[in-house]
Amino acid sequence: MKEAGVGIETQSVDVALFDMVMSLSRALDLLHPAIGEHHLRVAYLCASIAEHAGFRSNEIQEIIIAGALHDIVAVCKPHSHSLLDRVLSRYDDDMADGECIHEHAEEGYHVLREFPPFAQAAAIIRFHHVDWNFGKGEFQGRLPIPLASHILRLADRLAVLPTDDCLILCQKDHIRQSIQAGTGSLFCPELVKIFEDISDKESFWLDLVSKHKEKILSHRFFGETSIRLRMDNLYGLAKVYARIIDYRSAYTASHSSRVASASELLADRLDLPASTVRLVGIAGYLHDIGKLAVPVALLDKPGKLTAEEMLLIRQHPYYTHQILSPVPGLETIGMWAAFHHERLDGAGYPFRPRQIPLEARIVAVADVFTAITEDRPYRKGMSKKDSLGILNKMVRDGALDGDIVSLLPAIYEDIHHAQELALA
Repeated sequence: MKEAGVGIETQSVDVALFDMVMSLSRALDLLHPAIGEHHLRVAYLCASIAEHAGFRSNEIQEIIIAGALHDIVAVCKPHSHSLLDRVLSRYDDDMADGECIHEHAEEGYHVLREFPPFAQAAAIIRFHHVDWNFGKGEFQGRLPIPLASHILRLADRLAVLPTDDCLILCQKDHIRQSIQAGTGSLFCPELVKIFEDISDKESFWLDLVSKHKEKILSHRFFGETSIRLRMDNLYGLAKVYARIIDYRSAYTASHSSRVASASELLADRLDLPASTVRLVGIAGYLHDIGKLAVPVALLDKPGKLTAEEMLLIRQHPYYTHQILSPVPGLETIGMWAAFHHERLDGAGYPFRPRQIPLEARIVAVADVFTAITEDRPYRKGMSKKDSLGILNKMVRDGALDGDIVSLLPAIYEDIHHAQELALA
C-alpha cells in the first residue's frame, strides 16, 4: 500500500491499455466467479487462432481486447447472470427459453465503441454470437461480419468445454471432436482447421488452463507494440469504466460521472494545474469501481442497511485500490480514488492513512455532495440549504476538508450544470 501524500508527475501519465483491460477483466471476477477466467481463456484462444490466421500484430491486440471484455455488459446486469450461468457451463448457447443471446453483445458494442481505442474490439464483440450457418453468417442483414467475430464465436464456445475435474490433456480429444461437430453450422470451417492444427501441441492446452495467461498474452502479443494511454485517452477510458460501474444499478446510475464533474470543478477552483484537474476527474470516474464487489441487492436497497450489510458496503474502497493499484502508472490515481471514504480525523475506512492527499479530499467532498444532492428512485436529492448544512456538519465533525467545502456555496449551481453537461 503506497503511503499517502506521494505525488504524481502529471505530465508523464503513461499507462498500457493492456494493463487497464486486464484490471477490468479482474474486476469482473468480483461480479461472477467464473467470468474472469472465461474472459482470459477466450482472449488467449482468440489470439492463438488469429495469429495462425495471419492477422497483423495490431489486429491480434484488438481481438485480445474483444475476448477479454466480450461479456462485459452481461456481467454488469444482474438479471443477465442466469444467462451467464448457462452459457459459461454449456457448449450449446442456444437459449430455448427465448432470451436474446445477442442483446448483451449489441449493448457491449455501444458501450465500448465510445472509447476510440476500443472501436475495433467493440465491432468484433457485436457479432460474437452469430453462427457461421454455412456461409450465411458472413453478414447480419446488410452488415458484413468481421472474421474476427467468428474467431471470438469459436473461442467463446471452446473456452467453456474444459472441466476442472480432469487433466486438460485427457480432455483434448473430446474437446476437438465437439468443435469439429459444429464445423459449418456454428463455426467457420477455415477457423476450425486452424484450431485443429494449433491444438496438436500440448503447450496449447497447458497455456489455456495456465494461471499466468495475462503474462503469456502480454509477453507474446503486446510487448513494445502495446498501445499506451496518455492523459486524454486515459480520461476517455475512465469515462467508459464509469458507465460500466454505474450500469449495475438504477439507484446509482450516472453517480460516478457526476462525482468526476464535481471533483474537476472543485480542483479547478482550488487553482490546481490543469493536468492535475484532469487526473482528479479520472479518480472521480473510477472511485466506485470497487462496488463491483458489492451485491446489487445492497446497492438497490432503499431502506436502512443491517450492520453486516454496512460492513460489506464499506469494503468497496479496498477493492477499488486492489483493482487499480496493480496497473503501472495508475498507483497514485488509484490511491486518490480509494481514499474517498477516509476522514481527516482518522475515523474513515478502510485504510485510515496518516495523511490524506488534497486530491483524495476533493474526491471525498465531491462524492458526498453528489450522493446527497442527486435524485434516486426512492427519494429526491437534498436542497442546496439542506445539503450544505450536512456538508458543513461533516467539516465540524472532522470528516471533510473545510477549505474545499467552503467553495460549494458559490459554485453549487455551476457543479450541477457541469454534471448535467457531462451526462448530455
